[in-house]
Amino acid sequence: MKRVLLCAALIAWSGMASAVVYKWVDAQGKVQYGDRPPDGVHAEVVEGLGTHSARPAPAAPAPAAGSPQAAAVKAGEKQAVSDDVAQTKAKQCADAEDRYKHLIEGRKLYKTGTDGERQYLSAEEIDSERLNAKADVDNTCNSST
Repeated sequence: MKRVLLCAALIAWSGMASAVVYKWVDAQGKVQYGDRPPDGVHAEVVEGLGTHSARPAPAAPAPAAGSPQAAAVKAGEKQAVSDDVAQTKAKQCADAEDRYKHLIEGRKLYKTGTDGERQYLSAEEIDSERLNAKADVDNTCNSST
């Protein structure tokens, strides 16, 4: 009787151990686990005892052109591009603001020459650099495109 129970337990355990569990991040940024990830989502296969291997989720068949699903995919792609553009613009704005701040707060400003030597800027050159940096901030951070 004990052997039968032991065999049954081992069979059940081996079945659970061989089950595939996927891990992915949903649209809200929350980590999700399941036996089947949503179509088109990059998922990580979580294997037994905490080992992980990255595998792409099974590819979904492409929706028919003109279908509501195709329109949703297109809208999602447009949103992803829009998000990428916004992130890039924010980084460019931060970089321009950092450059302007450096030029405003700096005492002895210089450019590195071709020979690696510091070439200190004159007051007129510093003023010109500050004006250019301010214009860059205005154009990069305040433009609507």
